[in-house]
Amino acid sequence: MADVDAYGQIIMGNGQCIPLARTDLAEAAEEEIFTDSNFVGSNQSAGTYATQTLGNQVAAFAGVASENDMTYAFVRSAGQIKLALPVSGLSSGQGLPGALPYPKQLVSGDQVIAMANATSDREVSLSVACSSGEYHVFSVTPSGAGEHELVSVITGLSIGETLQNRVVTHAFSMGGNNSANFSSPVYIVDGSGVPMGSVTPNDPAVDTGTYQTCRVGIALNTRAVFRTDA
Repeated sequence: MADVDAYGQIIMGNGQCIPLARTDLAEAAEEEIFTDSNFVGSNQSAGTYATQTLGNQVAAFAGVASENDMTYAFVRSAGQIKLALPVSGLSSGQGLPGALPYPKQLVSGDQVIAMANATSDREVSLSVACSSGEYHVFSVTPSGAGEHELVSVITGLSIGETLQNRVVTHAFSMGGNNSANFSSPVYIVDGSGVPMGSVTPNDPAVDTGTYQTCRVGIALNTRAVFRTDA
């Protein structure tokens, strides 16, 4: 896998900025994007820079892009997802930085973790925000035709097992190299497989992933699924 350029920003509630950049982000691997030393003098984790340098540490807007397809990005805090960040691929970024539905305070050690993939990779992601203020990211790489379930990038569990009793209020999906293969949007389905909510995947080659309204209650047997015809 190649190394690619990746960059972006996190905007605080008072307008201050955390510049992010990495010129050697490995494809198909979760890696940290640090602060851009060209502009702030050193490579640091985003949370450390915010707490040591900025007067406001509440992240309100964000965007991460790469020269290849950006599948997902999130702020990792103590091993958990604090924020799932808007993303775009192919060094584009219309609509970025995008608003975070529930702004969150960064703390020292919080890391921006990104997953960039080759333009031929089929990995699909779903980033969600809940009314509780929680965020999460789910993904799966389709293989052939049929139904595919998105699972947590942290635990491998379903959306129901991960977010039971929460209410998803906002979401977006990045579709990977599947534009000719999708035969459904991403559906959030109940235990009987009946859709309760839906998200249309964005093509990371041309689209930006920013949060859209998607209100659905999550139960233990809820799943996030989509279908492809190849």
